[in-house]
Amino acid sequence: MSKNNKLIAYCGLYCGACSFKVAYEEKAHKHLQDMPSKYDKYKDADLQFCPGCKLDNQDDGCEIRDCARSKNISNCGECVKFPCELLIKFNNDGIPHHSDCIDNLKMLNKIGEGSWLEYQKKRWECECGAKLSWYLKKCVNCSKPVKTNYKSERKK
Repeated sequence: MSKNNKLIAYCGLYCGACSFKVAYEEKAHKHLQDMPSKYDKYKDADLQFCPGCKLDNQDDGCEIRDCARSKNISNCGECVKFPCELLIKFNNDGIPHHSDCIDNLKMLNKIGEGSWLEYQKKRWECECGAKLSWYLKKCVNCSKPVKTNYKSERKK
């Protein structure tokens, strides 16, 4: 596994923009406040480190991670069944940041890991240099509005 591969979830999420990860690293609850109501119980809780699915060994029931690990692949885009029913369901489950997973994996396969990570890093960084996260509405540093541009939001 390459140094940065831990930022690429099996499902195609870019972990460098994870609201939980960025909130912990930046010590800023603001990254959690605009998350979907599904995550309400975490919004005011103590910030905790998230190791991501590539580094954690706990069994939290992630079927996508378990499937990819059983096939010894680094992401679902490498699977002969891509995109499978499980990934399609996850991509279309109504949670905005999940809606880019399949497109992310297609792009990853096309341009390669290094270029994909570079693209994602730029996508999730404000002009002022601050880290952005999945549901942040305004940059925590300069207050500039953040445009997430998720596939599910572009359809509206």
